[in-house]
Amino acid sequence: MFRTRTTNSPQPRYLCPMTAKKGALLDKAFAALLSEDDAQALEAVALIHEKGDASSILPLLHALAQTDDHARQRRIEGLLFEVKVKDAAAELAKALDLPELLDVRKTAIAAFWNAGLDAGPYVERLARIAVEGDAQETFEVLTVIENQELLPEKAARLALSRVKKAVPKEEDGYKQALLADLEKHLAERLGME
Repeated sequence: MFRTRTTNSPQPRYLCPMTAKKGALLDKAFAALLSEDDAQALEAVALIHEKGDASSILPLLHALAQTDDHARQRRIEGLLFEVKVKDAAAELAKALDLPELLDVRKTAIAAFWNAGLDAGPYVERLARIAVEGDAQETFEVLTVIENQELLPEKAARLALSRVKKAVPKEEDGYKQALLADLEKHLAERLGME
């Protein structure tokens, strides 16, 4: 499992030899994730599992975006779906806005729910993705928000307004049904139904 970085040193990363060594190891591991050699890729997964932290999330998503190998995709997703470290939610939220990670955005969204992370601060952004994204992304957003324990009221109200406007305009019947479910869920959570 990913470990929380525990350093009492206020020194920047590049000045701390232990952290620099760990960073170099992880950089090699991220590169090895895409190696043709399955043994190397498996070793990389094990190393990232043991030594990774929130800063591993974006490189994992980049590796996921760069591979078509289904076994590697599953390994990377497995790591992302168990990332329970400080700042993991913020790193996943960063990934939502990176154009180069658009193809794996649904995985970043799914990681919130799978890893049990607090998506509350990102409810409005997730609702925007539900409206603008494809049906798979809408499904993932619905799952995350349905399973979110607490929703910030202001963000939930803004999300509800955005989704409510989008439902009648959506041409894809499946996505429209998902958006309608999201609208209903947000309204219920806000005590409006």
